[in-house]
Amino acid sequence: MAGAATSALTRTAGDVTTNEPTKLGEVLRAAREARFIDLARVERDTKIRSHYLSALERGDYRELPGSVYAKGFLRNYGLYLGLDPEYLIDLYRLEQGGAAADRPQAPVPPQPIAARARALVITPGRLAALTLTVLVAAFAVYLATEFVTFARTPDLRIIDPAGDLAAYPDLVYLIRGSTEPNSTITVDGLGENPTTTADAHGAFSVQVTLVPGANVITLVASDPLTGRNSAAVRRTITVVSSEPSVPPGGVAIDQPADGSTVSGPVTVAGTAAPGVQLSVTAVLVAGPSPSFRVVSLTGREISVPPFTPAAPPPLAITATPAGVVSGQLSLPLGTWDLSIGASGAGATVTRRVVVAPAPGLHGSLAVVGAPSYLEIDEDGQPKTGISGRNADPGLTVELSATARLRIRVGNAVAVKLTINGLPLGPMGVSGAVVEWEVTRL
Repeated sequence: MAGAATSALTRTAGDVTTNEPTKLGEVLRAAREARFIDLARVERDTKIRSHYLSALERGDYRELPGSVYAKGFLRNYGLYLGLDPEYLIDLYRLEQGGAAADRPQAPVPPQPIAARARALVITPGRLAALTLTVLVAAFAVYLATEFVTFARTPDLRIIDPAGDLAAYPDLVYLIRGSTEPNSTITVDGLGENPTTTADAHGAFSVQVTLVPGANVITLVASDPLTGRNSAAVRRTITVVSSEPSVPPGGVAIDQPADGSTVSGPVTVAGTAAPGVQLSVTAVLVAGPSPSFRVVSLTGREISVPPFTPAAPPPLAITATPAGVVSGQLSLPLGTWDLSIGASGAGATVTRRVVVAPAPGLHGSLAVVGAPSYLEIDEDGQPKTGISGRNADPGLTVELSATARLRIRVGNAVAVKLTINGLPLGPMGVSGAVVEWEVTRL
């Protein structure tokens, strides 16, 4: 090894033992051969051309590009072999004839440089490994950041009003808040439900129109970056006036507007004499029309049975001491006439409203009397935990899709559907395998 080679190279200024190499080239060659390394490998590891390495070992310094390069080669080659570079350069100077002028003292024998840290040789393989490690670490940080971003529910904060308002005198309010940048904020619970978009900093404001009485306002923010919705935030603003806006015994109705179309409960709001008892009665004008189409697996269109909904019982409302009238009446789908007036006396106010289904396809599937195999797809996505399994009697499954429902059953008589408020009855006869596709018109 290198230690054996270097230990044999002991010499003084004018004395060399007969068993030691006496020239620089022999010192280098002996150290290299003691390591069992050929010149090709040295060239690969040190990036010094084998032509120059061979010239150094032969003592043919005319083949080298110059003294400065030769000393640089010797330093790198010496470090590679574990020899003292200064000793090798001293030998080089002596053989070149410049020892007397440059360094009059005899060169110190080479010593192993085990105590000196071996110089780091940056090879293409090490550089590639380092680059790959950095890239993998950066990608891991990126994935962690994206996961946190997309898994997080958007934040929605309402700044104004900070809480519920118990006595607000106006019919217009400007709601302000903050959420994720560029999110869409939707308002629900009012006669008119506006939407707005947050700016690049997440700030937003939206003006809402109120009615006398309690206005329960629900706001939800939808983050376009993650596609996730925030938790709903609610504010209740109760509009009051110091005096009734109508004379005693009279009734003024602000909602619903005549001829309006609503989805969900119908809000009845207005003013009347304080303490007046009002009754809201609904009379069916026309049953609902199907808002969807049903087609069997063979392409045959399934007719939707006509449906005549029953009218709900009258709604009783008592005007507040401030003369505020406010209530909600749940009506089935269809066209209805509402008669609103004081119980037992006074003129009535009539409003015609159309109760329509909410956008999309909504309903339920009930398994009745016997088990049945079920397959349910909502907009192409299987119903988790239900689709592809047998269902026992008594199971009710809520259905919801934007545009398309696919339902396949193994015992059609046991499966009853209701879509957008319209009952469709059993899907077929006992033991029949039936598949329907329901699409929104």
